[in-house]
Formats: sequence, C-alpha cells, structure tokens
Amino acid sequence: MAGVVIIALAALAIGATPQSVADSFGNGFWDLTAFTLQMAMVVLTGYVVATSPPVAKLINRLALVPSTARMAVSFVAMMSMSVSFLNWGLSLIFGGLLARAIARRKDLTVDYRALGAAAFMGLGAVWALGLSSSAAQLQATAASLAASRPRSSPFPREASGTL
Repeated sequence: MAGVVIIALAALAIGATPQSVADSFGNGFWDLTAFTLQMAMVVLTGYVVATSPPVAKLINRLALVPSTARMAVSFVAMMSMSVSFLNWGLSLIFGGLLARAIARRKDLTVDYRALGAAAFMGLGAVWALGLSSSAAQLQATAASLAASRPRSSPFPREASGTL
C-alpha cells in the first residue's frame, strides 16, 4: 500500500495524470515478459541438467571428495561458484544437490545449515560474472544492440564535426 501512495505522490509532484501513470505502468510491465521468460528458462534448464542421470552420478562422486566438515563446506562453496560461472540456474540446483549428497554421508558429520549457505555462494558471489547472468541475457536481446539504438552523444559537437 505504501508503494502505491509513494507512486501517487511522485506522479502528482511531477504533474502526471493518474491515467498516464497507469498507462506507463501497464506498458512497462509487459515489456518485461521477454526478460522474465529468459530468466525462467535459465532456472528450468539448470534444474533439468542438474537432475539428469550423468550429473547426478557426478554429484554423488563429488560428494565423496571432502574428508572433513570444513573441507565439505568450502568444497560446496567452491563448486557452487565454479558452476555459477557457467550457469547460475544450474548452480542453484547443483549446489543444493551436492550439499544434500554430502549431508547424507554417514562417515562425515557436517552442519547442514552451513552446507546450504555454501550451496548459494554461486548466486551471492559470482552469478553476475557468468554466461547466464541477467546483464548478459539483457544484452543478448535485440533492443540492446547498438545498431538498434539511435546514435547520440552527450557531448556537443563543434561545427567541424570533431570534439
């Protein structure tokens, strides 16, 4: 409710009519559908890959690598961040499944909360640097290409055409 009040006050402050504010919101909201679909596909494909039989075998083998609780937590964090460079959606699922596989080991006592936090390190630390980051996805849309934008410069040009 506070958001609606703030938007209404801001609209009145700049002299916008309620109709123009509602139109701007409606038009802007639907402009996000392509980006929203891209992000949903990143998560969905990450889930499909992480739960596939070959990756499940890999996760089970990787779960046997750590020999101490501290090593297990740092290993999950390192694997989550490494996978996140490739795909943050895969990292989201992969890290959680790896944490669960390590927690199920009978020979190793690890705090599951620490493993869970480590599993999300890929999202918190490096997801924006990877191939599937939001910025990379947004730049991959046609509207963000330089050829589709008008050429303009914030710097005035002299009569000779040089700066």
